[in-house]
Amino acid sequence: MRSILSSVGAVVVCLVAGSASANSTGMPGRSGKQSVSCTASGCHGGGASAPTVTLEGPSALTAGQTGNYSLVITGGPGVKAGMNVATDGVAGATLTAGSGTKLMNGELTHSLPKAFTGTTARFDFSLVAPATNGTLKVFAAGNSVNGDTQATGDAHANATLDVVITGGTDPVVPDPDDQKDEGGCSATAGAPLLGAVFAVLAARRRRRAS
Repeated sequence: MRSILSSVGAVVVCLVAGSASANSTGMPGRSGKQSVSCTASGCHGGGASAPTVTLEGPSALTAGQTGNYSLVITGGPGVKAGMNVATDGVAGATLTAGSGTKLMNGELTHSLPKAFTGTTARFDFSLVAPATNGTLKVFAAGNSVNGDTQATGDAHANATLDVVITGGTDPVVPDPDDQKDEGGCSATAGAPLLGAVFAVLAARRRRRAS
């Protein structure tokens, strides 16, 4: 009985469940950012043809700008679809859920499995660029499932998109010259003190000589 319940639980918490488990609300941590896939986690697989997953949207944003993006899943079993999107953790970058998605642990996942329209399923979302210049990487995973409530006969694929951020502040790079030798004496600080010592010694010699 325990093994049966464990198997049922694994199916329910999958990134996408079949039609009988349509209340599946998605999972974070499967975007590819953490090197964990839907297949590797045991939720989906079984030799189905893999879909094509793409990220559509601007590849450059100015700091603080909001960009609109779509994760597009094409092909595979093509009955229902699910997703997970994450960024590489740059401070200030914010993902915003669109229709059919929600935010979990700072990542986006589907709120319910989405039915394909023809050979394609699309999940829209937005991204607010951070205030720091640089390159922000977006990670995405898309599942294409056959809707039979089983872990077999499904497939997934991953995609990434680099977004160049400009118009903000440059990253702070530590300057080696700013590193101070705490507890020691620098040459510039020691020179005045050494000069004062020599002056006192010279005054003492003059007094003794007189």
